[in-house]
Amino acid sequence: MYMKKYPCVYMRGGTSKGIFFHEKDLPEDKTLWDEIFLKVMGTPDVKQIDGMGGTVSSTSKIAVISPSSREDADVDYNFFQVDIVIPRVDNSSNCGNLSSAVGPFAIDEGLVQAVEPITVVRVLNTNTNKIIEEHVRVKDGRAMVHGDEEIKGVPGTGSRIDMYFEKPAGSKTGKLFPTGNKKDIFDVPNYGSIEVTFIDCANPVVCFRAEDIGIQGTELVELNNNKDVMEHIERIRGMAAERAGFVENWEDARKTSTSIPKVAIISKPQDYVDMDGNEVKAEDMDMCVRAISVGKLHKACPMTVAVAIGSASKIEGTIINDIVKPDKDQDIIAFGHASGVTKVDVKLDGEEVIKGGVTRTARRIMDGYVYVRD
Repeated sequence: MYMKKYPCVYMRGGTSKGIFFHEKDLPEDKTLWDEIFLKVMGTPDVKQIDGMGGTVSSTSKIAVISPSSREDADVDYNFFQVDIVIPRVDNSSNCGNLSSAVGPFAIDEGLVQAVEPITVVRVLNTNTNKIIEEHVRVKDGRAMVHGDEEIKGVPGTGSRIDMYFEKPAGSKTGKLFPTGNKKDIFDVPNYGSIEVTFIDCANPVVCFRAEDIGIQGTELVELNNNKDVMEHIERIRGMAAERAGFVENWEDARKTSTSIPKVAIISKPQDYVDMDGNEVKAEDMDMCVRAISVGKLHKACPMTVAVAIGSASKIEGTIINDIVKPDKDQDIIAFGHASGVTKVDVKLDGEEVIKGGVTRTARRIMDGYVYVRD
């Protein structure tokens, strides 16, 4: 029995890591990709011991990059979320954190000409058919790695990358609010009714208050061990998936729509200790959030969730706006997550989301070949 090898680059983007492939280096028959990606990550296996996966959703990701045929984009970026415990590859949504590595990858791989001091890379995310504009610092023809930008959830500092999600509304459903409502009441089987805001902005995200599921909203990884609460969350997520048409029955979402919708558990600003043991103060945030991704607490926050909750915070009638109550001209929304405080810059025209901006860092970790069993 032989092994096949594929050229690739292993990159960190924001608080995520993933394997980057040129589309030209993968089989033309895309029906073969899922099996390759499962083997690359070592799925299904909670340890992912026989692959490159890191046992959490943030480190079990694939990006496939190619030159774009669209005049308004430089490269196409196709994202794949590889599950860990079930043999599933989800291509239905984007990863905002990993997106930040696309610009540096495109520059270093010669897909975009490097222009000092900042190269603007326009990325078409093919999962959502939305443009992400990335401003990448460049020196000597390559994306810079060193810098003084710090992002919560990543040790040390790096070179700043400014990202703008352009017109992010309706990424999967075609609507900013998939149900047509800014608030909905879900009657959750065995748990009762709960008020939610379901917004599709960069990714579909279902949002609800921490107190409405019986938690404080400052919990960390111990939340994963609370089976009753996690089941409650999954049922809410499944009902949102059904309302959006991702699944026919809400029960199917845990197997066939594992990546979307995302979940944002919202609460008022609170003091807490983050995952690195640092004290986070209520006065430094506009809201507290705990994000759930692929059935687990996200150890920071997906950037697509940041854009969604930041946008919802500025739209009257959402449960997030009820909590944040931003000033009329306030564009910067700060939210406390499991690894600290992050800010999102959201521009709206009325209730139309023009763009959502975030700052990330990214770097190449290794390049070479990944080997998979034939």
